Amino acid sequence: MDEELSAFKDAYELLLTIGEVHKKRIILNQRKELLDIIDLLRDAKTNGKVIHIAGMGRSRIAGMIIGEMLKILGYRVSIMGETLAKPVRRDDIVLAVSASGWTTTTCIMVEGAIKLGAKIIALTATPRSKLDRLADITLYLPGRGVPEEIPYEIRQITGRHKTPLTPMGTVSETNAILMGIGISQAIMSVGDPIKKFEEAITKTLENARRSLNQILAEKEEIIKIISTLSAGVKNKDPQIFLVGAGICKLVALMTAIRYQHLALNVLGLDDWKFRKKGDILIVISGSGESVIPLVYAQEAKETGIKVYAITANKESTLAKKADVVIHLLDTATREEYLKLKIRDEKPAFIPAFEYTALITLESTVAQIAEDHGILEEEMRSLHANIE
Repeated sequence: MDEELSAFKDAYELLLTIGEVHKKRIILNQRKELLDIIDLLRDAKTNGKVIHIAGMGRSRIAGMIIGEMLKILGYRVSIMGETLAKPVRRDDIVLAVSASGWTTTTCIMVEGAIKLGAKIIALTATPRSKLDRLADITLYLPGRGVPEEIPYEIRQITGRHKTPLTPMGTVSETNAILMGIGISQAIMSVGDPIKKFEEAITKTLENARRSLNQILAEKEEIIKIISTLSAGVKNKDPQIFLVGAGICKLVALMTAIRYQHLALNVLGLDDWKFRKKGDILIVISGSGESVIPLVYAQEAKETGIKVYAITANKESTLAKKADVVIHLLDTATREEYLKLKIRDEKPAFIPAFEYTALITLESTVAQIAEDHGILEEEMRSLHANIE
């Protein structure tokens, strides 16, 4: 294994391994809770109830990704605290995500929803936390500790690298998304929902493993991205923008937060007008044909900004505009969509590309932190401390 990508590969493989272990733990230890959540969501769909997403920071975005999957299945979804948030009614469902289970704003939202008669589904890594005790049903997420079921050689990684996964929730957040992928498939299944839950997560993780091989086969591309970003840790230049559409937009937001923890000069798209020659635009698009990301890519090229594309379509318009292309794989159903441009709105939708893009970018953070000797405490000091 090339030393220049050792932390990247370690982090990537560790996320996949924990995801597999967590899937088995949920099926073994929380089968009843999982079935109760599936029944609750099915009833909500039948009765036209709203699914409200509660959370803060990256946990909130993870919840929003689950919400996007539910929207595709025809659910009414609202994000609590947003301008167009819907009112909470009796028997609506609040899906609350918080690794700590003590996030003040999240718990306040949940308490208010309980008073209005809503049912609470919690995703948290902390049993007996306030959120856990408020919830009607809780699915437990893996926390910062590494489960003993994980192979010894993988557990060794966490001892060698102080921040192999980057701090503050990476494992919990990525596994919350995996739970959402499994649940979104299970609630629409005709047969055994647990089997469908397991199959969906397995397919997602297998796709990510195949993509890792693809990345390493074309390692010069990921090395270029890491090297350029790494230079910005000390120089505070270039400015970095990230863009995507749909779930890819949410992946971009999650990554932007983590890059900010590295002290990189990350700007939101509201500050796009301040772009300048030599900046970086990271574009995430499975098809490589999403209109809004392509507009940003074109403007970037006209400004002299480097375009880094993360896509499942090497022949796409985006790939042709990009300076660097990270080619990830996708499920067969989604790959067929990329070729035919016919959207499949059936339950077969699994955001395997989006999940893979997220852990790929998470792993670049681990590599940059390793290269610069950035400790978790330093990254934590750059984390927003007002909810």
